[in-house]
Amino acid sequence: MTNLRNLIVMLLAGAGALAAPAAAQFKPATLTVHPVRAGAYWLGGGIANSGFVVGDKGVVVIDTQFNTGDARTALAEIAKITPKPVSAVIVSHGDPDHIGGLLAYPSDATVIEHEATPPYVLAAAKDAAHGGPFGAAYVELAKHAPTRTIGSTETLMLDGVRMTLLHVASAHTGGDLVVFLPAQKTVYAGDILLTTQRFPVIHFGGSSLGWIATMKAMLALNADTYVPGHGAVEPKAQVVARLHDVEQTRDAIKTMVRDGKPLADVQAAFPEQPSPFPTFVETIYQELTTGYPAATPPWANTVRPELMRR
Repeated sequence: MTNLRNLIVMLLAGAGALAAPAAAQFKPATLTVHPVRAGAYWLGGGIANSGFVVGDKGVVVIDTQFNTGDARTALAEIAKITPKPVSAVIVSHGDPDHIGGLLAYPSDATVIEHEATPPYVLAAAKDAAHGGPFGAAYVELAKHAPTRTIGSTETLMLDGVRMTLLHVASAHTGGDLVVFLPAQKTVYAGDILLTTQRFPVIHFGGSSLGWIATMKAMLALNADTYVPGHGAVEPKAQVVARLHDVEQTRDAIKTMVRDGKPLADVQAAFPEQPSPFPTFVETIYQELTTGYPAATPPWANTVRPELMRR
């Protein structure tokens, strides 16, 4: 099972998803701070990316790293940039590689999540028996409620930093938040954007149409720098090209489904890397033929059941 978990973690790191909670099995992250502009930065080198922006009296962090150890590494890197404390944390969605380090951050920091994330965390904590190596990661997180939840797009000021938090539709998950800093012309996209692979990852509870709508909303912003949940930063032109590729691929799959082609033929036409998640092609095919299954216990229907058997 240990080898299987390691395989899942490697695949998930490349697929914009989560990592197993048994942190001792994995090497601590070696994080690198990359400046964007005007006090905004992103942290790479972990299972997932994080971001932060230096405010008037504190620091606003976007995503927390996978576990408390990696979160402490992130805090140490932030401290090399500024002595200001972390005053707020924004969680882009509920996957553990983005929320798992939350408990290492100051207890008085404002924590902002989409309103769908706390019940997602609670369900995952209660579903540890079905969640295999993932469910236990949420047990402690479920004891801590966010300071504020957001249901739709809002513009706000945090520590003197103006930002817009976008939730357009269920996309990667049902509770995605995209962070836009207008002064820095920068978007922190969470796992809506992955630059490690061609196609997005869409969990059950998200949708390809929601992903397309969210991408279009991101691209309508006055931004020129896009920080993904996994991978290197991309300029707007590359993000536009990614969206165009996905739309064309989805249209082609739709045509094949209309023509009665089986999933195997569609997969042969659009080969993808193996993943413990339903792939993009499988996701689109399911949307167009049978729809999504009910979004009940998160890890029972997000990760392939055959990979979770003990």
